[in-house]
Amino acid sequence: MADLRGRVRQRLRDDLVRAGASADFQDPALFEAVETLLSSAVAIGDRDALLLSELLGDPSTWRLQTSMVYQSHRGPAGSRMILAVKRRFLMPVFRWLFEYSRDNFERQRRVNQVLFACVQELAIETVRLRQQVRQPPA
Repeated sequence: MADLRGRVRQRLRDDLVRAGASADFQDPALFEAVETLLSSAVAIGDRDALLLSELLGDPSTWRLQTSMVYQSHRGPAGSRMILAVKRRFLMPVFRWLFEYSRDNFERQRRVNQVLFACVQELAIETVRLRQQVRQPPA
């Protein structure tokens, strides 16, 4: 099994380098370390495990809102009629547009979550490296 994983990793590495990825990926050890780091970042599936989402504050300020709220700034008489028209005629169009876009919103949410996890892993690694540089040699 390890041999199979090694061959798959080698093929992936070769394909990435051929496609224009960093030439540093030619080093198998470096590629494996990067792959391990990114895999651990992708494996963080819970938003509660990410520091960056906590630092951004209330999710309603940075997360996409996909629910529709029907409102009118007109008085009560005009408001009922306008809202009825919106519900009767515009709702089917909005619902179709929402259904069409929902998968893209979900993909973007997942990509954002993975990027948050990657940034967190990179921040951890940066802090570790800075600590090592600051320590006097033994």
